[in-house]
Parts: sequence; C-alpha cells; structure tokens
Amino acid sequence: MVKIRKIEISNFRSIEELVWQPAPGMNCLIGPGDSGKSTILDAIDWCLGARRNLPITDADFYAMNVDDDIDIRITLGDLSDGLKSFDVYGPFLLGMDDDGDIEDEPGEDLESVLTLQLKISDDLEPNWQLLSARAEAQGLTRSLSWADRRNIAPNRIGTYARVLSAEPDLR
Repeated sequence: MVKIRKIEISNFRSIEELVWQPAPGMNCLIGPGDSGKSTILDAIDWCLGARRNLPITDADFYAMNVDDDIDIRITLGDLSDGLKSFDVYGPFLLGMDDDGDIEDEPGEDLESVLTLQLKISDDLEPNWQLLSARAEAQGLTRSLSWADRRNIAPNRIGTYARVLSAEPDLR
C-alpha cells in the first residue's frame, strides 16, 4: 500500500501554505475547531481520490482569492511494482532521501516516489498531473492511470461513514 511521504498545500481554504512530512506509522491531526484538520484531509482526498470532477467554489481558495491557484502536491512512497514501472511512469519517478529531500531521479539509497499535483485555477477546473522536472524538460505530461488512481484512493471514515458487511442482509 502506498504511503504519503510529503504533503504540500497552497491557497486551499484556510491554508495559505503547508508543507508536512508525516511520520512513519499512524499520524493524528489534533487541534481546535476551524484549525484546518478537515481541510488537510479534504486536500488529500481531492488530490488522491478516484474522481474526475470536484465541487469547487470560490470559497475553496484561500481568502477567496481566485487569482492565486490552489496547488496540492502529494508525494507517494512505498510504491507498488506497477507504480514503479519504468515503461509507464519512468520519467516521473523521483528519488527521496531519508531527510525528505526529493531528487529528480531515483537512485541508490533513495526511495522511488511519485508526486501528484492537483492544480485549480480561476476557471475552477481541476487538473491532476504527475510532477517531474526531467519529464517537463522532455515535454512530457501525465497523470496516474484510472486503475492506479482507484488503487491508491484514500478511504475516509468519519461521522457519516457506514460499515458494510461482507454478506448482505436479504431479509
């Protein structure tokens, strides 16, 4: 299962700028109401979720300023073999060292990672792309395949979550 190695959020709701490298294992977001916890979870869901459209409004922009793009970048590690496939994602594979610094190519003593970006401009259209300076220099653009998006899509359990049984109740 892929793991989030780094989250970067700009101009999304109550967050002007955030860079966070979650610690290994479980991470908890703790804070008072309206401190941005749900916004971080929404940013992860919007960027990684298996969806083609989002319910975006001007209120989703920091201080409702649509002149500054919403930019959500999530770097994923512990990649499956399919996500590390050179034939599919080769130019977009990056390397991350133990300090969280990202290199433009995977290498020895570096973890292979992919960075997915969700960018939303004033036209309110979401644009998902994999980021790589190396690929950009070659004029390449790409997003994750739909099958890979579905495989990495996060599940969110909250107030409105339901537990579905493996066996339907047919009474």
